[in-house]
Amino acid sequence: MKKGGFGKNKPLLITIVALVVLAAMILASAGRGTANWFENAVGAVLTPVQGFAARASNSIADFFRGVFNTTDADKENAKLKSELALYNKMQLELEELKKENERLRGLLEYSGSFGECSGVAASVTGRSTDIYFRVFTVNAGRNQGIDVDMPVICADGLVGRVTEVGATWSKVTAVIDAETSVPVMVERTRDNCMVRGVLNTVDSEAGMELYYLPRDRTDLVPGDTVITSGIGGIYPKGIKIGSVREVLTSDGEANAIISPSVDFVHIEEVFIITGNGEG
Repeated sequence: MKKGGFGKNKPLLITIVALVVLAAMILASAGRGTANWFENAVGAVLTPVQGFAARASNSIADFFRGVFNTTDADKENAKLKSELALYNKMQLELEELKKENERLRGLLEYSGSFGECSGVAASVTGRSTDIYFRVFTVNAGRNQGIDVDMPVICADGLVGRVTEVGATWSKVTAVIDAETSVPVMVERTRDNCMVRGVLNTVDSEAGMELYYLPRDRTDLVPGDTVITSGIGGIYPKGIKIGSVREVLTSDGEANAIISPSVDFVHIEEVFIITGNGEG
């Protein structure tokens, strides 16, 4: 029974003895510059294992270093993208402000060509549902001194007149509206007549019709400029309306189709004339 027990634990005892001997030899060699044959043998066995362990350790360290570096790079990349998007947004806003400033400067310069006119600049905030925008809303109203029938212009010419006023908004009816009539004159010939809004059924373009012009008193030709005559007391004299596109004659009268000088589809800012400097 004892022999059997010893035999059963023999491998464990051998291992313990070997470890003790190995530890003793390592302690004995501490401080020596050279290794004995046993140390060399152990070193030969352990060196490849140590090399493999070192390489594995380095690989693991490199992996985690790459993970953290990639995370930092992603964060930096996201930050740069966000800053670039913000810069582009600010650049677009700056360009829009420059364009708006140029339009307003042109608008004020044009309004100044009619003498000492006073007025209020306003932005278009709403439009009618028809494709020609015959009626639109601006962001100036009674609080800004706006009243019904005040003329509205832009840098390209006459827009229309105020037809409805709220506290901070107004509705403007454009000169291309069929219910609108404006006293005008042909700039070159100085002939007085009237224009009204009309939709040209031939090419489906919004325009105006010039009428009440005696045929025997004019040599109206395409390209002639039409301006406000100042008659009637609503529109100051000299505001551009448009140019003659086509001349029509019938029953002793000369009529014409006028192309408006204002682009009503793309209008953004207007100037509402509140006073002409008289009285």
